[in-house]
Amino acid sequence: MKSRALITTLTCSTILITSMSPIITVASPAIAAVVAQPKPIPAADLSQHALVDVDFSKSALQDTKHPDATISTTGQPQLTTDKAVPGKVARFDGHSGYMLPYQNDLYDQMAHGMAIEAYFKDDAGQSTEHEIFSNQEKGGLGLGVQNGNVIFYAHVGESYKQPQGKLRTGKWVHAVGVYDQQDQTAKLYLDGQLVSTVKAPGTLNKPKGDGISNFVVGGDSAPNNKVQANLTGAVKVARLYKRALTAAEVANLNQVAQVGKQEPVVVDPGQTAQIVIPGLVGAKDVVVGHTYGLNVHARQAKKSNNGTTTLELIYDKASFDFVGANQTLGGDATTVEAVKPGTIKITTTAQLSDEQFERYDVTRLAHINLKAKASGQGWANLRTFKPDGKTAQIASQQMNIHTKDIQDYNNDGVIGIGDVALAPEVEQSLIAAKSEIKPYKHVVVLTTDGGGNPWDPNGMYYSPNNRDLAQWTANPDILAKRKNTYTLDLFNKKFAMSTTAHSVIPAISAQNYISMLHGRPWGTLPAPYQATNASAGQHYFADFGKAKPEFASIFKVLQQNNPHQGTAAFAEWKQILNGITEPDAAVMTQPSAKLKSFDDVADYIGKPEFSNTSLVYMQSDYMDGQGHSKGWYNDNYWAQYAQYDSLFKKVMDQLEATGHAHDTLVIANADHGGHGIGHGQDTQEPNTNVFLAMGGETIDSGRRLQGGSNADISALVLNALQVPKPDYMTGKVFDKTAFLAQTDLKKKQRQVETVKLTQSSQQVALQLTNAQKSHEARAIEMHIDLAGRTIDQVQVPTGTTIVSQTIENGVLKLVLSFKKQPTANLATIKLTPAKTKADKLVAVKQAMLGTAQGSEVLVDLDNSTKLVADNENPVVKPGTDTKPGSDAKPGSDAKPGSDVKPGTDTKPGSYTTPGSDVKPGSDVKPSTDTKPGSDTTPGSDTKPGTANNGAEADAKPDQNTAQTSGNDSSNSGHSANTKHSGSGLSWLPQTGEQVQMALSVLGGVILAIAGGVGLWLRRRHQ
Repeated sequence: MKSRALITTLTCSTILITSMSPIITVASPAIAAVVAQPKPIPAADLSQHALVDVDFSKSALQDTKHPDATISTTGQPQLTTDKAVPGKVARFDGHSGYMLPYQNDLYDQMAHGMAIEAYFKDDAGQSTEHEIFSNQEKGGLGLGVQNGNVIFYAHVGESYKQPQGKLRTGKWVHAVGVYDQQDQTAKLYLDGQLVSTVKAPGTLNKPKGDGISNFVVGGDSAPNNKVQANLTGAVKVARLYKRALTAAEVANLNQVAQVGKQEPVVVDPGQTAQIVIPGLVGAKDVVVGHTYGLNVHARQAKKSNNGTTTLELIYDKASFDFVGANQTLGGDATTVEAVKPGTIKITTTAQLSDEQFERYDVTRLAHINLKAKASGQGWANLRTFKPDGKTAQIASQQMNIHTKDIQDYNNDGVIGIGDVALAPEVEQSLIAAKSEIKPYKHVVVLTTDGGGNPWDPNGMYYSPNNRDLAQWTANPDILAKRKNTYTLDLFNKKFAMSTTAHSVIPAISAQNYISMLHGRPWGTLPAPYQATNASAGQHYFADFGKAKPEFASIFKVLQQNNPHQGTAAFAEWKQILNGITEPDAAVMTQPSAKLKSFDDVADYIGKPEFSNTSLVYMQSDYMDGQGHSKGWYNDNYWAQYAQYDSLFKKVMDQLEATGHAHDTLVIANADHGGHGIGHGQDTQEPNTNVFLAMGGETIDSGRRLQGGSNADISALVLNALQVPKPDYMTGKVFDKTAFLAQTDLKKKQRQVETVKLTQSSQQVALQLTNAQKSHEARAIEMHIDLAGRTIDQVQVPTGTTIVSQTIENGVLKLVLSFKKQPTANLATIKLTPAKTKADKLVAVKQAMLGTAQGSEVLVDLDNSTKLVADNENPVVKPGTDTKPGSDAKPGSDAKPGSDVKPGTDTKPGSYTTPGSDVKPGSDVKPSTDTKPGSDTTPGSDTKPGTANNGAEADAKPDQNTAQTSGNDSSNSGHSANTKHSGSGLSWLPQTGEQVQMALSVLGGVILAIAGGVGLWLRRRHQ
């Protein structure tokens, strides 16, 4: 079989199907007569030039040129009859074939020219490649059918030459391919007529690989004496000639082949009815703003010849917009036309099949892309025309269109601190209750097909030719052949990378993509789920039609976890989108042109829908094509790989330009390597050794990881997005050292804010330092490990609101909002006295900052490693103006409780002890750092109802104190201007510290009074 880079087919939840009655008939040409073919003219005897000669009409399974050769059988082909031609024919069901062994000198005998002949009938008209009579594997030749065409494949020079002509599906066709080395051409004749000629400079190349010395009737040769690309149809004659045939000789062969054929002749089109059953296959739940595929199917109720089939897709134009269509049946044989909003016309002349819809290669007319634009229940109906011109509803589908979460103010599909920052104040506490700290909102997976292990700076695989196994080398002269500078820097300095990762076995594309997207090694799946390159090009994934999927893809797992986010997939090899990803998965799938998949991903990142997309998967096929056509790890391979610098850079630059570099995990890998011009033929390192790299905000940049498998990709995605992994997924986070805890992120020296925690035995101070000019903070969520301590109260400065304060499992979740960019001080947490000495310190474990634009910043954390003295620990001082990041302590140098007289010229923020001798009316501004109960507010030592003489005597306290006792407390929505004492009792001391101070002052007053009374009595008695 040829390379996927050259020929498409070979490469490395409830299904919503509705087939409703009545069954609709579609007009097909009527058969007016059966006409016998004329007798042939005399033909020259070409048997002496034949190398292989199989004529099934003789009722014998034999190559008459090698009568003693053993013909092997795969599947269950049958020698049977066909009413259109005389004698026996070999019938193939798409899973069977005959293997004819040949000697090593066969291709030497065809070096100067050759011809291949087949008289066959194709019953399926598959869009993917299927072979009639063939021997191809990185070389060789054969006759095949694809996309409604008969093709002669001849590997001449450096590539396959492919003259082709229109296939008459369901009809007997005589095909002859001719390679003429002298005039350097490859030609195809159909029914005796020359239909195509292409230039073919060079020499004919034999196939390469083990166990491929077989010409196959009804398919193509595969390594290890197997068959692939099987035919659904029949063959009567298969021959191979050792010289080029002339046009006259080909015409004579055609005349001989057509003898006795009884051919239906079309004389009155449009009268005979064909019974057609349409169906729709697509996702049940979709998201507003995202594009989804609706697969339009049609199959025959009973196998028959068909003419033109026309269907209409009527969809809810209020809910969807038509985006486009791709992957039409038979290529140009099927057209899709947007008649008007809400109506799409689909017309096909391709031969329809009686296969079930699971065989998408022969029943799917088109993949229609619709973009959801309004929430609610959407619908689509598929109908077709009756012979009388009337229409009838045939199939329908209902779709639940999810709108964004009403609390998702920043439109990222996740409820987080960015939403708190944007929300109205009255909603903040409700949002904070659901808020989560998620460093990654998105994951982008970039897979290089056939990419192997190319990015180790200390060595690489190299082979000087396509015969010898590539060897690992550190030779500087060899390393110089690798021209990539950007990717080497990216993966070795900015990403964490494993160069000891491996593909799953076998090292073939389908097996590895199934492992990546379904989360477990291909070999551990039940047999029906073990799709191959060939079967993935024909069949939907094996969960098709099941009420409950057994091995759902990563796309389905993510959609079920969060229906408010979308996913997307781009691939240059379509089997990933059709046979490996489920057709009813809520994912936007788009086939990419050669070397354009990276461009497609970069474009998608720049679109609004990326903001609430959880996963983008991408496959680039180019390096696999280079390997298959010219070999792995040789000079050409490394020269071609240089293009990937600009491709990876395009995606990374787009992430940076859109601001998503900080909330996206990028995973890069390869599905397999190669050996010679093949792969999967063994388990040696050049075949199976691949790279696996990750880059993102929490990645330990530059770390060399160990191990890893393609089966781990889904597990890595789910871990990054904090989504539970289903039990059937056995992949894992193979090396956890790739990810840094937030407490260790400061080693990356990022340009972000820092939450700094210092603590004494009685209180914890939280500060925000290293403020960034690129944004303003409006909210913050912090998860603080209390180390077994309990909270007395939380104090915040003016302009800060305690939105939410909850404790679970000893961790305080504290959410604050700010009216403007906060200064250094965030909050002070007063702790109740500990009965025993704690064995660890209080520490911030996670924190996320929400900006005025709704973006989220994963800040650095700086936790103190030792206790400081109570008088050295920063505390919240109302009105303090300490600049972010400065080392100055909030407040004046005066120690708490120092003898600062009222009215003295103390700096704003100086500390006046509650109950100190400050007379009402003293010139104490409300910006002084007095605790509740100080002279500036009700609750001070001034009697309730008395008025301070200053102009600002009725100012409210400008700090926010939240009282909390125990570890199961919850306190939300406290305003900085809210009094926390009860009405009429705010003058009472509120904390243990205040009580102690008040008692001390009261005791002093009582002693003074007692001393004064005693002195007065002594004087009176004198």
